[in-house]
Amino acid sequence: MTLTAKKNDNAIRQRLRPYLSPIVYMGADYIAVILTGLISTDLYDLSINESYIYVWLPLTFLLFLSQSNAYATMRPIIYTVRSVFYATTYGLIAYIVALYFFTDWMAARSFFAVFWLILLTILYIERLTISLWLKRSHHLYEDVVFIGAGKTAERSLHYFQDDLGYRYNVIGFLDDKPISNKITKRYNLLGNVNDAEKIVKSSSVQNVIITAPGMDRSKLQQLITTVQPYVRNLSYVPDLIGTPMAGVEAQSLFSEEILMLNMKNNLALRRNRIYKRLFDLILTVVGGIAISPILLLLAICIKLDSKGNVFYNATRIGKNGKNFKCYKFRSMYVNGDEILKKYLTENPKAAQEWQTYAKLRGYDPRVTKVGLWMRKYSLDELPQILNVLLGDMSLVGPRPYLPREKEDIGKNIGTITMSLPGITGYWQVSGRNDVSFQERVDMDTWYVRNWSVWLDIMYLAKTFTAVIFGKGAY
Repeated sequence: MTLTAKKNDNAIRQRLRPYLSPIVYMGADYIAVILTGLISTDLYDLSINESYIYVWLPLTFLLFLSQSNAYATMRPIIYTVRSVFYATTYGLIAYIVALYFFTDWMAARSFFAVFWLILLTILYIERLTISLWLKRSHHLYEDVVFIGAGKTAERSLHYFQDDLGYRYNVIGFLDDKPISNKITKRYNLLGNVNDAEKIVKSSSVQNVIITAPGMDRSKLQQLITTVQPYVRNLSYVPDLIGTPMAGVEAQSLFSEEILMLNMKNNLALRRNRIYKRLFDLILTVVGGIAISPILLLLAICIKLDSKGNVFYNATRIGKNGKNFKCYKFRSMYVNGDEILKKYLTENPKAAQEWQTYAKLRGYDPRVTKVGLWMRKYSLDELPQILNVLLGDMSLVGPRPYLPREKEDIGKNIGTITMSLPGITGYWQVSGRNDVSFQERVDMDTWYVRNWSVWLDIMYLAKTFTAVIFGKGAY
Protein backbone atom coordinates (compact mmCIF):
# COMPACT_ATOMS: atom_id res chain seq x y z
CA MET A 1 0.00 0.00 0.00
CA THR A 2 1.39 3.39 -1.02
CA LEU A 3 1.83 6.29 1.42
CA THR A 4 -1.10 8.13 -0.23
CA ALA A 5 -3.32 5.06 0.07
CA LYS A 6 -2.44 4.64 3.75
CA LYS A 7 -3.20 8.29 4.37
CA ASN A 8 -6.59 8.00 2.64
CA ASP A 9 -7.39 4.78 4.54
CA ASN A 10 -6.58 6.48 7.86
CA ALA A 11 -8.73 9.48 6.90
CA ILE A 12 -11.69 7.18 6.18
CA ARG A 13 -11.27 5.39 9.52
CA GLN A 14 -11.14 8.70 11.38
CA ARG A 15 -14.37 9.82 9.72
CA LEU A 16 -16.15 6.54 10.50
CA ARG A 17 -15.14 6.07 14.15
CA PRO A 18 -17.47 8.78 15.57
CA TYR A 19 -20.39 6.85 14.04
CA LEU A 20 -19.27 3.36 15.10
CA SER A 21 -19.26 4.14 18.82
CA PRO A 22 -22.98 5.14 18.95
CA ILE A 23 -23.87 2.03 16.94
CA VAL A 24 -22.14 -0.18 19.53
CA TYR A 25 -23.97 1.50 22.41
CA MET A 26 -27.31 1.48 20.57
CA GLY A 27 -27.04 -2.25 19.96
CA ALA A 28 -26.23 -2.89 23.61
CA ASP A 29 -29.04 -0.59 24.79
CA TYR A 30 -31.49 -2.40 22.51
CA ILE A 31 -30.60 -5.72 24.14
CA ALA A 32 -30.74 -4.13 27.62
CA VAL A 33 -34.30 -2.85 27.10
CA ILE A 34 -35.51 -6.20 25.74
CA LEU A 35 -33.86 -8.04 28.63
CA THR A 36 -35.52 -5.68 31.12
CA GLY A 37 -38.92 -6.24 29.50
CA LEU A 38 -38.55 -10.02 29.69
CA ILE A 39 -37.31 -10.01 33.31
CA SER A 40 -39.96 -7.60 34.63
CA THR A 41 -42.90 -9.27 32.91
CA ASP A 42 -41.67 -12.67 34.11
CA LEU A 43 -41.41 -11.38 37.72
CA TYR A 44 -45.04 -10.24 37.61
CA ASP A 45 -46.19 -13.21 35.48
CA LEU A 46 -47.57 -10.86 32.81
CA SER A 47 -48.12 -11.61 29.14
CA ILE A 48 -47.51 -8.93 26.51
CA ASN A 49 -47.42 -8.95 22.73
CA GLU A 50 -43.92 -9.79 21.46
CA SER A 51 -43.95 -6.78 19.12
CA TYR A 52 -44.04 -4.52 22.19
CA ILE A 53 -41.08 -6.29 23.80
CA TYR A 54 -38.87 -6.55 20.72
CA VAL A 55 -39.89 -3.48 18.72
CA TRP A 56 -41.92 -0.69 20.33
CA LEU A 57 -40.44 -0.84 23.82
CA PRO A 58 -36.77 -0.62 22.74
CA LEU A 59 -37.52 1.94 20.02
CA THR A 60 -39.20 4.22 22.57
CA PHE A 61 -36.22 4.18 24.93
CA LEU A 62 -33.64 4.41 22.13
CA LEU A 63 -35.43 7.52 20.88
CA PHE A 64 -35.27 9.18 24.30
CA LEU A 65 -31.64 8.10 24.80
CA SER A 66 -30.75 9.62 21.45
CA GLN A 67 -32.58 12.87 22.19
CA SER A 68 -30.78 13.22 25.53
CA ASN A 69 -27.35 12.95 23.82
CA ALA A 70 -26.60 9.57 25.44
CA TYR A 71 -24.83 8.57 22.20
CA ALA A 72 -22.68 11.67 21.92
CA THR A 73 -18.98 10.76 21.73
CA MET A 74 -16.13 12.32 23.67
CA ARG A 75 -17.92 13.78 26.65
CA PRO A 76 -17.42 13.32 30.42
CA ILE A 77 -18.88 10.05 31.69
CA ILE A 78 -20.87 11.98 34.29
CA TYR A 79 -22.83 13.62 31.45
CA THR A 80 -23.69 10.21 30.03
CA VAL A 81 -24.81 8.96 33.47
CA ARG A 82 -27.11 11.96 33.76
CA SER A 83 -28.45 11.58 30.20
CA VAL A 84 -29.25 7.88 30.69
CA PHE A 85 -31.09 8.65 33.94
CA TYR A 86 -33.31 11.33 32.40
CA ALA A 87 -33.89 9.38 29.17
CA THR A 88 -34.93 6.27 31.10
CA THR A 89 -37.29 8.26 33.32
CA TYR A 90 -38.96 10.21 30.51
CA GLY A 91 -39.05 7.13 28.28
CA LEU A 92 -40.94 5.21 30.95
CA ILE A 93 -43.46 8.04 31.36
CA ALA A 94 -44.02 8.12 27.60
CA TYR A 95 -44.48 4.36 27.47
CA ILE A 96 -47.00 4.38 30.34
CA VAL A 97 -49.01 7.08 28.52
CA ALA A 98 -48.89 5.07 25.28
CA LEU A 99 -50.07 1.88 27.02
CA TYR A 100 -52.91 3.76 28.70
CA PHE A 101 -54.27 5.41 25.53
CA PHE A 102 -53.55 2.79 22.86
CA THR A 103 -53.86 -0.59 24.61
CA ASP A 104 -55.97 -2.32 27.22
CA TRP A 105 -52.88 -3.91 28.85
CA MET A 106 -52.99 -3.68 32.64
CA ALA A 107 -50.23 -3.99 35.27
CA ALA A 108 -49.68 -3.10 38.92
CA ARG A 109 -48.17 0.33 39.62
CA SER A 110 -45.19 -1.33 41.27
CA PHE A 111 -44.41 -3.09 37.98
CA PHE A 112 -43.31 0.18 36.36
CA ALA A 113 -41.11 1.12 39.33
CA VAL A 114 -39.44 -2.30 39.19
CA PHE A 115 -39.07 -2.03 35.41
CA TRP A 116 -37.41 1.40 35.76
CA LEU A 117 -34.95 0.21 38.43
CA ILE A 118 -34.00 -2.92 36.48
CA LEU A 119 -33.56 -0.98 33.23
CA LEU A 120 -31.45 1.72 34.85
CA THR A 121 -29.24 -0.88 36.54
CA ILE A 122 -28.73 -2.94 33.37
CA LEU A 123 -28.04 0.15 31.24
CA TYR A 124 -25.43 1.46 33.69
CA ILE A 125 -23.70 -1.93 34.01
CA GLU A 126 -23.77 -2.46 30.25
CA ARG A 127 -22.41 0.99 29.44
CA LEU A 128 -19.72 0.84 32.12
CA THR A 129 -18.58 -2.55 30.81
CA ILE A 130 -18.40 -1.36 27.20
CA SER A 131 -16.68 1.89 28.15
CA LEU A 132 -14.05 0.04 30.19
CA TRP A 133 -13.46 -2.43 27.36
CA LEU A 134 -13.13 0.28 24.70
CA LYS A 135 -10.84 2.36 26.92
CA ARG A 136 -8.49 -0.47 27.92
CA SER A 137 -8.40 -2.23 24.56
CA HIS A 138 -7.80 1.06 22.73
CA HIS A 139 -10.74 0.48 20.38
CA LEU A 140 -12.62 3.28 18.58
CA TYR A 141 -10.08 5.91 19.61
CA GLU A 142 -10.13 9.19 17.67
CA ASP A 143 -7.02 11.14 16.68
CA VAL A 144 -6.60 14.58 18.23
CA VAL A 145 -4.14 17.44 17.91
CA PHE A 146 -3.56 19.86 20.78
CA ILE A 147 -2.61 23.48 20.24
CA GLY A 148 -0.82 24.65 23.37
CA ALA A 149 1.64 22.59 25.42
CA GLY A 150 1.46 24.12 28.90
CA LYS A 151 -0.09 23.35 32.28
CA THR A 152 -3.62 23.58 30.88
CA ALA A 153 -2.77 20.89 28.34
CA GLU A 154 -1.32 18.70 31.11
CA ARG A 155 -4.51 18.98 33.16
CA SER A 156 -6.69 18.30 30.11
CA LEU A 157 -4.67 15.21 29.20
CA HIS A 158 -4.91 13.91 32.76
CA TYR A 159 -8.69 14.23 32.66
CA PHE A 160 -9.04 12.63 29.22
CA GLN A 161 -6.88 9.68 30.28
CA ASP A 162 -8.81 9.18 33.52
CA ASP A 163 -12.39 9.67 32.30
CA LEU A 164 -14.11 6.74 30.55
CA GLY A 165 -16.01 9.12 28.28
CA TYR A 166 -12.91 10.06 26.27
CA ARG A 167 -10.89 7.92 23.87
CA TYR A 168 -8.33 10.21 22.30
CA ASN A 169 -5.21 9.13 20.44
CA VAL A 170 -2.88 12.14 20.74
CA ILE A 171 -1.12 12.78 17.43
CA GLY A 172 0.94 15.64 18.82
CA PHE A 173 1.12 19.27 19.93
CA LEU A 174 1.54 22.65 18.31
CA ASP A 175 3.21 25.38 20.34
CA ASP A 176 5.67 28.20 19.75
CA LYS A 177 7.29 27.88 23.20
CA PRO A 178 6.09 24.70 24.96
CA ILE A 179 6.17 25.12 28.74
CA SER A 180 5.46 21.53 29.81
CA ASN A 181 8.46 19.21 30.00
CA LYS A 182 6.16 16.21 30.50
CA ILE A 183 4.39 16.80 27.19
CA THR A 184 7.52 17.38 25.11
CA LYS A 185 9.10 14.19 26.46
CA ARG A 186 6.07 11.99 25.79
CA TYR A 187 4.42 13.45 22.68
CA ASN A 188 5.46 14.76 19.28
CA LEU A 189 5.88 18.51 18.86
CA LEU A 190 4.44 18.96 15.35
CA GLY A 191 5.30 22.60 14.84
CA ASN A 192 4.38 26.17 15.67
CA VAL A 193 0.88 27.62 16.04
CA ASN A 194 1.25 29.33 12.64
CA ASP A 195 1.61 25.86 11.07
CA ALA A 196 -1.77 24.73 12.41
CA GLU A 197 -3.74 24.96 9.14
CA LYS A 198 -1.13 23.07 7.12
CA ILE A 199 -0.57 20.33 9.75
CA VAL A 200 -4.25 19.75 10.53
CA LYS A 201 -5.15 19.63 6.85
CA SER A 202 -2.39 17.13 6.00
CA SER A 203 -2.99 14.88 9.02
CA SER A 204 -6.73 14.27 8.32
CA VAL A 205 -7.34 14.62 12.06
CA GLN A 206 -10.95 15.46 12.91
CA ASN A 207 -10.45 16.71 16.49
CA VAL A 208 -8.46 19.76 17.55
CA ILE A 209 -8.32 21.10 21.11
CA ILE A 210 -6.84 24.52 21.82
CA THR A 211 -5.34 24.47 25.32
CA ALA A 212 -3.81 27.95 25.39
CA PRO A 213 -6.12 30.08 27.55
CA GLY A 214 -3.60 32.93 27.60
CA MET A 215 -3.50 33.29 23.81
CA ASP A 216 -4.15 36.75 22.41
CA ARG A 217 -7.79 37.15 21.39
CA SER A 218 -7.10 38.19 17.81
CA LYS A 219 -4.64 35.32 17.35
CA LEU A 220 -7.20 32.87 18.79
CA GLN A 221 -9.90 34.09 16.41
CA GLN A 222 -7.54 33.77 13.46
CA LEU A 223 -6.55 30.26 14.58
CA ILE A 224 -10.17 29.13 14.85
CA THR A 225 -10.99 30.62 11.46
CA THR A 226 -8.16 28.79 9.69
CA VAL A 227 -8.52 25.40 11.42
CA GLN A 228 -12.29 24.95 11.75
CA PRO A 229 -13.01 24.20 8.04
CA TYR A 230 -10.83 21.07 8.16
CA VAL A 231 -12.12 19.33 11.32
CA ARG A 232 -15.37 17.96 12.67
CA ASN A 233 -14.78 19.04 16.27
CA LEU A 234 -12.86 22.10 17.43
CA SER A 235 -12.70 22.84 21.17
CA TYR A 236 -10.83 25.46 23.12
CA VAL A 237 -10.22 26.13 26.80
CA PRO A 238 -11.18 29.73 27.70
CA ASP A 239 -9.33 31.71 30.35
CA LEU A 240 -11.82 30.70 33.07
CA ILE A 241 -9.84 28.12 35.07
CA GLY A 242 -11.06 28.11 38.68
CA THR A 243 -14.38 29.72 37.79
CA PRO A 244 -17.55 27.83 38.88
CA MET A 245 -18.64 25.64 35.95
CA ALA A 246 -21.44 23.34 37.14
CA GLY A 247 -24.80 24.40 35.80
CA VAL A 248 -23.22 26.92 33.44
CA GLU A 249 -25.56 27.84 30.60
CA ALA A 250 -24.14 29.44 27.46
CA GLN A 251 -26.26 32.10 25.79
CA SER A 252 -25.40 33.53 22.39
CA LEU A 253 -26.23 37.20 21.79
CA PHE A 254 -25.99 36.71 18.04
CA SER A 255 -26.53 40.27 16.78
CA GLU A 256 -23.75 41.54 19.05
CA GLU A 257 -21.43 38.51 18.61
CA ILE A 258 -21.32 37.96 22.37
CA LEU A 259 -21.22 34.69 24.31
CA MET A 260 -22.65 35.08 27.80
CA LEU A 261 -22.24 32.44 30.53
CA ASN A 262 -24.99 32.03 33.11
CA MET A 263 -23.71 30.59 36.42
CA LYS A 264 -25.77 29.20 39.29
CA ASN A 265 -24.93 28.66 42.94
CA ASN A 266 -26.49 25.21 43.23
CA LEU A 267 -26.09 24.85 47.00
CA ALA A 268 -27.86 28.18 47.52
CA LEU A 269 -31.11 26.59 46.31
CA ARG A 270 -33.13 24.99 49.12
CA ARG A 271 -34.43 22.16 46.91
CA ASN A 272 -30.86 21.13 46.03
CA ARG A 273 -29.92 20.96 49.72
CA ILE A 274 -32.97 18.75 50.29
CA TYR A 275 -31.96 16.49 47.37
CA LYS A 276 -28.45 16.17 48.80
CA ARG A 277 -29.78 15.32 52.26
CA LEU A 278 -32.20 12.69 50.94
CA PHE A 279 -29.42 11.24 48.80
CA ASP A 280 -27.19 10.97 51.90
CA LEU A 281 -29.87 9.40 54.12
CA ILE A 282 -31.00 6.76 51.63
CA LEU A 283 -27.49 5.56 50.77
CA THR A 284 -26.29 5.75 54.38
CA VAL A 285 -29.16 3.71 55.81
CA VAL A 286 -28.91 1.04 53.10
CA GLY A 287 -25.10 0.99 53.18
CA GLY A 288 -24.92 1.08 56.98
CA ILE A 289 -27.02 -2.06 57.29
CA ALA A 290 -24.89 -3.82 54.67
CA ILE A 291 -21.53 -3.01 56.34
CA SER A 292 -22.58 -3.53 59.98
CA PRO A 293 -20.75 -6.93 60.21
CA ILE A 294 -17.56 -5.22 58.96
CA LEU A 295 -17.89 -2.49 61.59
CA LEU A 296 -18.21 -5.09 64.35
CA LEU A 297 -15.18 -7.05 63.10
CA LEU A 298 -13.02 -3.91 62.91
CA ALA A 299 -14.01 -2.88 66.43
CA ILE A 300 -12.88 -6.28 67.75
CA CYS A 301 -9.55 -6.06 65.89
CA ILE A 302 -8.84 -2.57 67.26
CA LYS A 303 -9.57 -3.66 70.81
CA LEU A 304 -7.28 -6.68 70.54
CA ASP A 305 -4.44 -4.75 68.87
CA SER A 306 -3.83 -1.93 71.36
CA LYS A 307 -5.10 -0.28 74.53
CA GLY A 308 -7.71 2.47 74.35
CA ASN A 309 -11.19 3.14 73.06
CA VAL A 310 -12.40 1.70 69.78
CA PHE A 311 -13.48 5.14 68.56
CA TYR A 312 -11.50 8.34 68.20
CA ASN A 313 -13.85 11.30 68.50
CA ALA A 314 -12.19 14.47 67.22
CA THR A 315 -13.49 18.02 66.93
CA ARG A 316 -13.85 19.22 63.34
CA ILE A 317 -15.09 22.34 61.56
CA GLY A 318 -18.61 21.82 60.25
CA LYS A 319 -21.14 23.74 58.19
CA ASN A 320 -21.26 27.50 58.82
CA GLY A 321 -18.03 27.18 60.84
CA LYS A 322 -19.65 25.33 63.77
CA ASN A 323 -17.57 22.60 65.40
CA PHE A 324 -18.83 19.03 65.78
CA LYS A 325 -17.59 15.64 67.00
CA CYS A 326 -16.34 13.54 64.10
CA TYR A 327 -16.41 9.76 64.69
CA LYS A 328 -13.59 7.52 63.47
CA PHE A 329 -12.11 4.18 64.37
CA ARG A 330 -8.98 4.71 66.43
CA SER A 331 -5.96 4.01 64.21
CA MET A 332 -3.25 5.48 66.48
CA TYR A 333 -1.83 4.78 69.89
CA VAL A 334 -3.43 6.67 72.77
CA ASN A 335 -0.26 8.75 73.36
CA GLY A 336 0.07 9.59 69.65
CA ASP A 337 0.76 13.31 70.20
CA GLU A 338 3.76 12.59 72.39
CA ILE A 339 5.09 10.04 69.91
CA LEU A 340 4.71 12.51 67.02
CA LYS A 341 6.43 15.38 68.83
CA LYS A 342 9.43 13.21 69.63
CA TYR A 343 9.61 11.81 66.10
CA LEU A 344 9.49 15.23 64.39
CA THR A 345 12.19 16.57 66.72
CA GLU A 346 14.48 13.69 65.79
CA ASN A 347 13.65 13.75 62.04
CA PRO A 348 13.88 17.22 60.37
CA LYS A 349 12.86 15.78 56.97
CA ALA A 350 9.67 14.38 58.46
CA ALA A 351 9.04 17.72 60.18
CA GLN A 352 9.25 19.48 56.80
CA GLU A 353 6.84 16.94 55.31
CA TRP A 354 4.40 17.57 58.15
CA GLN A 355 4.66 21.32 57.53
CA THR A 356 3.81 20.90 53.82
CA TYR A 357 1.13 18.19 53.88
CA ALA A 358 -0.12 18.32 57.51
CA LYS A 359 0.41 14.54 57.37
CA LEU A 360 3.24 12.02 57.33
CA ARG A 361 3.01 10.35 53.94
CA GLY A 362 5.43 7.55 54.76
CA TYR A 363 6.16 5.97 58.10
CA ASP A 364 4.03 7.33 60.96
CA PRO A 365 5.08 6.04 64.41
CA ARG A 366 1.68 6.89 65.90
CA VAL A 367 -0.24 4.39 63.76
CA THR A 368 -1.05 0.92 65.15
CA LYS A 369 -0.74 -2.30 63.11
CA VAL A 370 -4.49 -2.54 62.60
CA GLY A 371 -4.62 1.22 62.03
CA LEU A 372 -2.08 0.99 59.20
CA TRP A 373 -4.25 -1.53 57.36
CA MET A 374 -7.48 0.40 58.01
CA ARG A 375 -5.96 3.65 56.76
CA LYS A 376 -4.77 2.07 53.53
CA TYR A 377 -8.37 1.25 52.62
CA SER A 378 -9.95 4.21 54.53
CA LEU A 379 -11.85 1.82 56.81
CA ASP A 380 -11.11 4.01 59.83
CA GLU A 381 -13.58 6.56 58.42
CA LEU A 382 -16.57 4.19 58.25
CA PRO A 383 -18.05 5.33 61.62
CA GLN A 384 -18.59 8.73 60.01
CA ILE A 385 -21.84 7.34 58.64
CA LEU A 386 -23.15 8.17 62.14
CA ASN A 387 -22.25 11.82 61.49
CA VAL A 388 -24.15 11.64 58.20
CA LEU A 389 -27.26 10.32 59.96
CA LEU A 390 -26.96 13.07 62.59
CA GLY A 391 -26.68 15.73 59.88
CA ASP A 392 -23.14 16.83 60.79
CA MET A 393 -21.59 15.42 57.62
CA SER A 394 -22.45 14.38 54.07
CA LEU A 395 -21.30 11.36 52.07
CA VAL A 396 -19.50 13.72 49.68
CA GLY A 397 -18.15 17.13 50.64
CA PRO A 398 -15.07 19.10 51.68
CA ARG A 399 -12.56 17.55 54.05
CA PRO A 400 -13.57 17.85 57.76
CA TYR A 401 -10.82 20.26 58.83
CA LEU A 402 -9.39 20.64 62.31
CA PRO A 403 -10.17 23.89 64.21
CA ARG A 404 -6.44 24.70 64.33
CA GLU A 405 -6.34 24.62 60.50
CA LYS A 406 -8.79 27.53 60.16
CA GLU A 407 -6.04 30.12 59.76
CA ASP A 408 -4.22 27.96 57.20
CA ILE A 409 -7.40 27.67 55.12
CA GLY A 410 -7.56 31.46 54.94
CA LYS A 411 -10.14 33.34 52.87
CA ASN A 412 -11.67 30.12 51.48
CA ILE A 413 -13.08 29.12 54.90
CA GLY A 414 -16.37 30.93 54.13
CA THR A 415 -16.88 29.02 50.88
CA ILE A 416 -15.85 25.62 52.27
CA THR A 417 -18.18 25.87 55.28
CA MET A 418 -21.18 26.54 53.02
CA SER A 419 -21.38 22.75 52.68
CA LEU A 420 -21.38 19.89 55.15
CA PRO A 421 -17.96 18.20 55.29
CA GLY A 422 -17.87 14.82 53.57
CA ILE A 423 -16.66 11.29 54.21
CA THR A 424 -15.20 11.45 50.70
CA GLY A 425 -14.72 14.25 48.20
CA TYR A 426 -12.73 15.81 45.40
CA TRP A 427 -9.31 15.67 47.06
CA GLN A 428 -9.78 12.09 48.29
CA VAL A 429 -10.27 10.75 44.75
CA SER A 430 -7.68 13.05 43.16
CA GLY A 431 -4.59 11.90 44.94
CA ARG A 432 -5.83 11.79 48.55
CA ASN A 433 -2.71 12.37 50.71
CA ASP A 434 -0.51 12.92 47.64
CA VAL A 435 -1.68 16.55 47.42
CA SER A 436 -0.51 19.43 49.57
CA PHE A 437 -2.69 21.15 52.16
CA GLN A 438 -3.26 24.19 49.93
CA GLU A 439 -4.21 21.97 46.99
CA ARG A 440 -6.81 20.26 49.21
CA VAL A 441 -8.25 23.65 50.14
CA ASP A 442 -8.45 24.66 46.46
CA MET A 443 -10.15 21.37 45.55
CA ASP A 444 -12.70 21.67 48.36
CA THR A 445 -13.46 25.26 47.34
CA TRP A 446 -13.98 24.18 43.74
CA TYR A 447 -16.33 21.38 44.85
CA VAL A 448 -18.59 23.71 46.86
CA ARG A 449 -18.80 26.22 44.03
CA ASN A 450 -19.59 23.52 41.45
CA TRP A 451 -21.77 21.11 43.43
CA SER A 452 -24.36 18.92 41.75
CA VAL A 453 -25.89 15.57 42.69
CA TRP A 454 -24.16 14.08 39.62
CA LEU A 455 -20.82 15.31 40.93
CA ASP A 456 -21.52 13.47 44.20
CA ILE A 457 -22.35 10.27 42.32
CA MET A 458 -19.13 10.52 40.32
CA TYR A 459 -16.97 11.04 43.41
CA LEU A 460 -18.64 8.15 45.24
CA ALA A 461 -17.93 5.88 42.28
CA LYS A 462 -14.31 7.05 42.11
CA THR A 463 -13.92 6.56 45.86
CA PHE A 464 -14.43 2.81 45.48
CA THR A 465 -11.55 2.68 42.97
CA ALA A 466 -9.26 4.80 45.14
CA VAL A 467 -10.04 2.71 48.24
CA ILE A 468 -9.75 -0.70 46.53
CA PHE A 469 -6.33 0.13 45.09
CA GLY A 470 -5.21 2.13 48.13
CA LYS A 471 -4.33 5.05 45.85
CA GLY A 472 -2.59 7.87 47.68
CA ALA A 473 -3.14 6.30 51.10
CA TYR A 474 -0.60 6.32 53.95
